[in-house]
Amino acid sequence: MNTDQLLRIEIKNQRPVELVDLTNSYYCVADEYKRFMFLEYGDLPKDNVSLYVREIRTGSIITDLIGMAPVLPPIIAQLSDIAAVVQFGEYLKKGYDFLLGHSTDKPRNFSKGNYENFSGFVEPIAKDNASQMNIQNINNNESPILIFNLNSVDANAAQNTAKREIGILQEPSTGTHNNVVLYWYQAKKDIASHTGDRIIIESIYPFPVKAIFDNEIAKTKMLLGNDNPFMSAYMVDVAVETVKGKPVLYKILNMHERIEIPPQVNIDLSDIKTTKPPSP
Repeated sequence: MNTDQLLRIEIKNQRPVELVDLTNSYYCVADEYKRFMFLEYGDLPKDNVSLYVREIRTGSIITDLIGMAPVLPPIIAQLSDIAAVVQFGEYLKKGYDFLLGHSTDKPRNFSKGNYENFSGFVEPIAKDNASQMNIQNINNNESPILIFNLNSVDANAAQNTAKREIGILQEPSTGTHNNVVLYWYQAKKDIASHTGDRIIIESIYPFPVKAIFDNEIAKTKMLLGNDNPFMSAYMVDVAVETVKGKPVLYKILNMHERIEIPPQVNIDLSDIKTTKPPSP
């Protein structure tokens, strides 16, 4: 556990904060940390990546959080890298800059769950017109460094934008999607295998999902062709099965063509693992 790097959340409230709002706020930031770690470092065991409360102080509500990843895969060399909450603070700032219209740089792979977390995190100050939230980093017990702050007007504006973004998102739904683009996340060496294949279709869901093939010829063309399947994308027709609105199975119906991945697109093959995406 790295206790030299802290993320400090300070809520300067005028009215008492409802316990349910404060609890949900902490839940949202903790869940967003897991999502952040997944996007930055790959498919880590979600139960082993968490934020922990080191201290809560009175006056204003001041909470010091530390990152923790007790079980690390060999590819992650140092605990300090994986548990650094400094980058997470910057990630939160980037998200709120977009929600407040300070930036047009939309956070990558944001789903409904991300927007709900960003909205829920600021709920305690959204309800208090005179309140403010300060997000700070503390390194090696030095003086706090302010990353960003939000007042009640900002919080309400961010929530409104998050609600609007959720409304325009095309959430995954059961049914057939034609002419969508997939790329491989994990493939079994056995072409005939119906287990272990996982793909990503970003237009449907940003995380890997189990895949089966209605047409084994399509799978053979992808995996046994002259091109590296992990450096290629493919236009396909796919049937999506969901549980509670989240896709759990892709059934590939047809493969239309290979699409060369542009050089600027970086798919880190070192992150290809076999664990589950974060919970919505």
